[in-house]
Amino acid sequence: MTVRVNYQTTAVIDVDPEKGFTELCPDELPVTGALEIVPELQKNHTKGRLKLVSRDLHPPKAAWDAETPANMLEPVGLPNVDIKWNRHCVLGTTGAELLDGLPPVLEYDFQVNKGMDPDAHPYGIFFHDSADTKTTGANEFLQFHNIDTLVVGGLALDFCVKTSVVQALNLGFTVIVNLASTRAVLPDTVDSVITELKEKGTIFVDNADEILVEKLA
Repeated sequence: MTVRVNYQTTAVIDVDPEKGFTELCPDELPVTGALEIVPELQKNHTKGRLKLVSRDLHPPKAAWDAETPANMLEPVGLPNVDIKWNRHCVLGTTGAELLDGLPPVLEYDFQVNKGMDPDAHPYGIFFHDSADTKTTGANEFLQFHNIDTLVVGGLALDFCVKTSVVQALNLGFTVIVNLASTRAVLPDTVDSVITELKEKGTIFVDNADEILVEKLA
């Protein structure tokens, strides 16, 4: 399918496109095929007037750190930490760097650094807490610039991308997810995630070429 967007009222969001989610950092959270999304993220950037990026930017020790990889996904039970993860995307390490081929962070129009508090591991770009009450400022930035449509990609589909999409929908945005620009931590969940997000109103395209841009005033 194809979908048309107004360039002036569309923004592009790269959710956590970091090396810590790739095979470049095998002891962190490598997502199969993560390095393949860069060309599609680059194409996404041509679809909207503004570009936003979020990054997991974690401390060296945090409440979600798994003792071993076998402990990953075990429940933690804190208000803003749901489950354990391998240590990943720590500030100052390779894992926190953006994927090669993407713009430097400061060339994006807006950035969100999340998970800097060791007792909070948010997934979405819009809020720093699990209850969606502590804003990151991304929504306010988009509203100020009269953005109504978002093109979303990044890592990973079943966690941070999914949460960012749900938050955006709840905030009233039209959301388009380019499937070629995202991958899942747990590939077996992809179909269920897509079904759930479609039911909430998300538009999916197979690649960026299916997003047709109209440069209206």
